[in-house]
Amino acid sequence: MTTHNDDRQATSLVSRCDATICRYNEDTQCVAGQIEVSMSGQMAQCLTFTPQDDASDSQRPGQSTHS
Repeated sequence: MTTHNDDRQATSLVSRCDATICRYNEDTQCVAGQIEVSMSGQMAQCLTFTPQDDASDSQRPGQSTHS
């Protein structure tokens, strides 16, 4: 995740999303208006992950974000 800071507001950009069954993933780009990310061990975990309507929970990948 890349963060750009200025005096007004911090803006974050997800550079790549590997959760291909997430409804917000379009060609490895996150199109969600905003996301929430937490750390799980040494990995970032996207808490905004929402599976596509045709995806089952058994197909749910490790929800990580990469910068």
